[in-house]
Amino acid sequence: MFLGRTEELSTLHKMYDCGSNSLTVVYGRTGIGKTELVKEFIKDKPGVYYVASQASAKQQLELMYDAFASQLGNVEYTSHMDDIDYRDIFAMVSHKEAPVKVIVIEEFHNIVKQNKNFMSSLKKLVEGKANIMVICTCSSISWIENGLVSAIGSDALSINCLIKLKEFTYMDVKRFYKGYDIEDVMTLYAVTGGVPGYMVEFSDTFSIKENICNSILAKGKRMRGEGAEYIKEELRETAVYNTILSYIAKGYYKLNELHALTGFDRDKISVYLKNLMEREIVEKLYSYDADGNEYTRKGLYRIKSGFTEFWYKYIYGREYQLELLQSEDFYDIYIADTISDFPKETFIKAGMEYVQYLDCHNQLPVKIDRRGRWWGKNGDIDIIAFDKKYVVGSCNWQKDVFTFTMFEELVYNVNLAGIGRDYIYLFSKGTFDEELTAYAKDNDNIKLIGLIDM
Repeated sequence: MFLGRTEELSTLHKMYDCGSNSLTVVYGRTGIGKTELVKEFIKDKPGVYYVASQASAKQQLELMYDAFASQLGNVEYTSHMDDIDYRDIFAMVSHKEAPVKVIVIEEFHNIVKQNKNFMSSLKKLVEGKANIMVICTCSSISWIENGLVSAIGSDALSINCLIKLKEFTYMDVKRFYKGYDIEDVMTLYAVTGGVPGYMVEFSDTFSIKENICNSILAKGKRMRGEGAEYIKEELRETAVYNTILSYIAKGYYKLNELHALTGFDRDKISVYLKNLMEREIVEKLYSYDADGNEYTRKGLYRIKSGFTEFWYKYIYGREYQLELLQSEDFYDIYIADTISDFPKETFIKAGMEYVQYLDCHNQLPVKIDRRGRWWGKNGDIDIIAFDKKYVVGSCNWQKDVFTFTMFEELVYNVNLAGIGRDYIYLFSKGTFDEELTAYAKDNDNIKLIGLIDM
């Protein structure tokens, strides 16, 4: 099932229609929809498609040769593979009489890591006159953003376009699951993290409990062990990462806490957290500072990947119980009591997405230059956006009614943080009490946004 990606698809069509050769790299985490995007794009276009496995340099050449030869037709297999290189493979495309417009090479980093000549051969193809559009995909965010240039050197200049696929926003998820009530959509967004590969396992014809039991907890389901498999796929020494992530999922967000609980050396934990952040599994959140000094050593570490947090919170360490119990019983014992609170942080994320949406569409009173959150001993500020004037916000997920007292607590914390409150956006899972509603009517700088309005 192809979901969304209108902007990314449009970018690919523009590259295709530009009339010149091009090389585009599409990247993003596993399950984000790279394959679905390129398949949607090439479905009515002539071309060749190849998925690069983790293989030796010699075997990779053989596999790609076979794939190109079979798709291009009337190209006989040669037994002299020792004499073949990537220039010969790409020459099959260049010399083909029928126009071959698009070449897709999935997981191209598996080739680059084994063969340094691949990118130079690809560069020559793109610089030629064969009227070719090359699309390479990669599931390693860290490698693209931190290792690509060092791996291919000046050949990186041949890349015309980089497209990073990100998780869907709450607004996207809401469009795809129209059969759900809005609270269930937010819960689904929290559990899947907006990753299309996880979202397609859910159906709005079933309840949240039924979806979790059927698609995550049931024996034989891919998502049952996906949390651990994703970490193994991205990182070595999974035992260390499992320990760190399990404690963060339990609510231990500070480096001091992780050091005390894991027994790992501080420097070791910092290195592992850095690796998790490079792969966008964990993020470090800093408390906003009015003087612009939020980038200090202090900060909170949170699991950024929604399903990873769900898996380590509810399943990790209980796999034996998952084997012994029926899915429904496991859900009732370990998940049912807290699943309604699980979207709390995701609701804050959705609130910031809403503010950013208004900013992008010029519907916000300010243009956002800086944004963040603030933590105090007695309360927090969920949303801060600034450019000469401040937009501050509070997101209430856990209570059915956003009260005037809660609004006063926000104002108190804003004063403690030493920032302004020029515009105030209040988000509520449910409703707002009469006093706050009346106050907002008399103060046009205060906006009340219910979940149904987001």
